[in-house]
Amino acid sequence: MRLLTPRWWGRHALLVAAVLVLVRIGSWQWGKGDGDGRAWQHYGYAVQWWLFAGFAVFLWAKLVLDELDPGRVEARNQKADALPEVVQPQAPPPAEDDDDELAAYNRHLAWPAENARR
Repeated sequence: MRLLTPRWWGRHALLVAAVLVLVRIGSWQWGKGDGDGRAWQHYGYAVQWWLFAGFAVFLWAKLVLDELDPGRVEARNQKADALPEVVQPQAPPPAEDDDDELAAYNRHLAWPAENARR
């Protein structure tokens, strides 16, 4: 099975370690809120650590599903390729000024914008 290779054992171990550490930090933060005037802040941080642990499990599950069904990755990449290209509006050409030095500088700045797509 693909999920029992040494590379995946490392990923499984990393997930277990990360979840245990994040849950422990959340529990510590929850206990820190007892008898403190800032209890809600501690409780909020505790919930945040537990959400981080949940997110780690979510990412691990996504990796496992992608490994078991490579078609998911291909479909996701094809969907990303189908997105339309963003068209940037073009700046109006610089107005010709009475100042020759300023006009030359504006032409100098306009050249990279005109030749950027080549």
